[in-house]
Amino acid sequence: MQLAAFGPLWADCSTPLAQLSPLDRKAIHQEILTDLQEGSIVQANVARKNGNTHDLWFVEVFNPRTQRSRQAVMKPREWGDSDGWARAPMELVAYRLNRLLDLDYVPPTVYRRTLHTTHRLIHEAPLIHLVPDALILDQTPVDSWGLSPAAITSDHRILNVLLHNSDGHHKNMLLGTHWAEKNLHPVFIDFGASFRRGTHVTMRYYPAKNNSEPVAQVRRKTFEALIRLTPEQLTEFKEHLSPHELSDLLKRRDGIVSYFGKLIQDHGEAAVLLEE
Repeated sequence: MQLAAFGPLWADCSTPLAQLSPLDRKAIHQEILTDLQEGSIVQANVARKNGNTHDLWFVEVFNPRTQRSRQAVMKPREWGDSDGWARAPMELVAYRLNRLLDLDYVPPTVYRRTLHTTHRLIHEAPLIHLVPDALILDQTPVDSWGLSPAAITSDHRILNVLLHNSDGHHKNMLLGTHWAEKNLHPVFIDFGASFRRGTHVTMRYYPAKNNSEPVAQVRRKTFEALIRLTPEQLTEFKEHLSPHELSDLLKRRDGIVSYFGKLIQDHGEAAVLLEE
């Protein structure tokens, strides 16, 4: 399948995504990841948000080597992973997969063991960059999103289908200040239900309320990144995913590519591929 050159991104945004080079973006991510990985928790408050039934913490992390502080969300791993609804390492897998697809919706995330707060030992947990003052996406003006609803919905569905995550409801799609662009940007959160057995998610059907319609368009940029994804790139997930889960992820990738390939064949690139 021959694909034309990429179209411009964020054409109506005051700070276009294309102005931030891949190297600059990588450096910003690395700074945040370094502080989240090396820093000590100096403040922690337990809370629940957006209907979660398991604990999450808002924490401040200070890295004495860089002298930087970071605000983060910590989601301690629970015994039994809440029957697969809160599999904590999947937050890291979602972040890294999002980057492998050349996306930047999932906040920078690390996974750590033996974390100390002022009054509790956390055996293991992801630390997720806190997006300040984030609001639920569909409760904000569409013209502030920076991308079309079709593009955002498509990217979100693709990521959740790859991860076999049935919990990508509208409350897990936010709008907040982006860690790299520093302007408003859609943010995807809460991937703990990824790879949970007994669920069914596809590009045609998604069980989450407010996000269940078939997806018939895809950003060209995302489609090409899907095609480029290789098994070798997924080796970094071996600590958290079984060989069977890794194989299934690639099979789902092949299914998504075939799905959009058939739509392109039937309706043409202009109707299916989004140039944003």
